[in-house]
Amino acid sequence: MKIRILECTAALMIIIGVISATSCKKILDLNPHNSTFTNAYFTNGTDANTAIAGAYALLRSVLLNNSSFHVYGDATAKEFNILSGKDNQNYNISNGEFTGLNVGSGNWNWQNYYQLLQQINLVINKVPDIPINTFTNQDDKKRIIGEAYFLRAYTYFYMSRVWGDVPLKLAPDLDISQAKNIPRSPAADVMKQCLADLKIAEDNLTFGYTDQNQRAVRANKGSAFALEAHIQAWTHNYSACEQAAAQVIDNGGYSLVTDTSQFGKVFVGKSVEGIFEININYGQSEGIAVNNGGYTPTLKFPFIYSKTDLQWPTNKEYVNKLYTDTLDIRYAKYFFQAQSESNGQTIKFSNITYADGSAKNDPRVSNNLIIFRLADIMLLRAEALNHLGRDGEALLLLNKVRQRAHIANYSGTGDELNRTILEERLRELFYEGHAFYDLVRIKKIGNPTSSFIADYNSRFDDTRINAGGNYWPIDPTMFKDDFVLKQTPYWQGKL
Repeated sequence: MKIRILECTAALMIIIGVISATSCKKILDLNPHNSTFTNAYFTNGTDANTAIAGAYALLRSVLLNNSSFHVYGDATAKEFNILSGKDNQNYNISNGEFTGLNVGSGNWNWQNYYQLLQQINLVINKVPDIPINTFTNQDDKKRIIGEAYFLRAYTYFYMSRVWGDVPLKLAPDLDISQAKNIPRSPAADVMKQCLADLKIAEDNLTFGYTDQNQRAVRANKGSAFALEAHIQAWTHNYSACEQAAAQVIDNGGYSLVTDTSQFGKVFVGKSVEGIFEININYGQSEGIAVNNGGYTPTLKFPFIYSKTDLQWPTNKEYVNKLYTDTLDIRYAKYFFQAQSESNGQTIKFSNITYADGSAKNDPRVSNNLIIFRLADIMLLRAEALNHLGRDGEALLLLNKVRQRAHIANYSGTGDELNRTILEERLRELFYEGHAFYDLVRIKKIGNPTSSFIADYNSRFDDTRINAGGNYWPIDPTMFKDDFVLKQTPYWQGKL
């Protein structure tokens, strides 16, 4: 796969000045510079800091594009009754149709991810050679290198859960004219590379933040161990998953927000519970205009004053299956009119600011995109402990999350505990991009004829999941001039 991407996004970040979704679009529209320019650019600590900031900006752009983070992780889990007349493409996707009428190629194409990876690979390639005395804070050099390896591991993990096998590119194209087509690497090899990158990230990063403004929105050692825990769970290495999750819980300095009046702040961002998030803060000029997407398919009036359409109503059946305890604070904090067939809103991310003040005609979303938080890692560790036969320890973690939600402790063991932990993850992490991946991962653990997927989303049956039908096709236009690229196996002959 030949990757035609911008070689020196980082340098251009200085020219653009403001790192935002809009500025990323402009950057990607520019022409690449040559290797001489790249070498001249990466000369000091300021260049390195700007380069890694550019990588975060590109990651933000990738995850928010077409609401893909929530389309891949939530729409496919049937959390919503997406309306066909309001959002035809995602209505079909929520029904398990990754191809066909109204489903365009926007969710099939991974080119933007390789623009991001080019930026990350430039940081990995160039920053080690920058003299340490050019950094204002000499600890920054190690931190930036660690962040770059974390970002590469996260990007490839994310891509592999979407497409399975992906081209594994570990060096930047310093001369784009010499870029070569490369085949897709097996998903198992991609995961091994992610874990190797995370070992370097963990060695270079530290727990905590000296600058609290960077809390959660810049990766640290806790972010790296959280990602490792997720990768180890995805590959079913539960011993390693438990150990990585324990590092986060025991050493990360994170804590659950137990004051229910402050619970909403978890989803605004940078809370004591946040481990890794994408910055979307209107006060820092990084809010998202409602008409540009973001989280707004799940919201309308009265949470967005001028918005009357609701594209993604809450799936009442799904919600009623999970939130059976009327004392569960998450039911009150996550939903508005959840029993309505077409007007139930998911209000987790409803921190709306109006750029035009009292006129309220220019609403902006100001909620961080939550990637990892403590409750997620606690439940992931509980899942691992259950698979390791340590149910007593698993119950302690599960019940801490349940106690925070004001629901009764659970006391079961074995397979029933396994299912209860899954359901707790579906409740706790609703609309946080985890649900579909959790269902796929858990389905593969037990009896291959079980109906874990069908129990929550009848659009995906055992036969499809076992055949790799949870993976997405790749855009056929990417085959042009690339004879080594092959379609995702499940979708061969179906496009």
